[in-house]
Amino acid sequence: MRDKNVLISGPFIIEEALKFAKALGYDEFRGSNGWLEKFKRRHGVMAKVISGGSKDVDDNESENWIKKTPNKILTEYKPRNIFNADEIALFFNVCLRRH
Repeated sequence: MRDKNVLISGPFIIEEALKFAKALGYDEFRGSNGWLEKFKRRHGVMAKVISGGSKDVDDNESENWIKKTPNKILTEYKPRNIFNADEIALFFNVCLRRH
């Protein structure tokens, strides 16, 4: 999104994720720094220093990104691929016992 001059901070990503989690009924989601780091790695989000001439951020472009991109990411996940911590621990233990 750099070519469109959209700047997004970690706290902003967490804030939006918390809104989505609440809307989807995931009240236990906390949006920790660990979660943020994994999210950034998974989706290729990285911090970079932008140098050169300054340019105003296009508010319409930012708003479009906020409205479209998180929903696009969420559509890639099916409900059967969403686990809470208890289910993940159970799955992990089952896998260990099979080997």
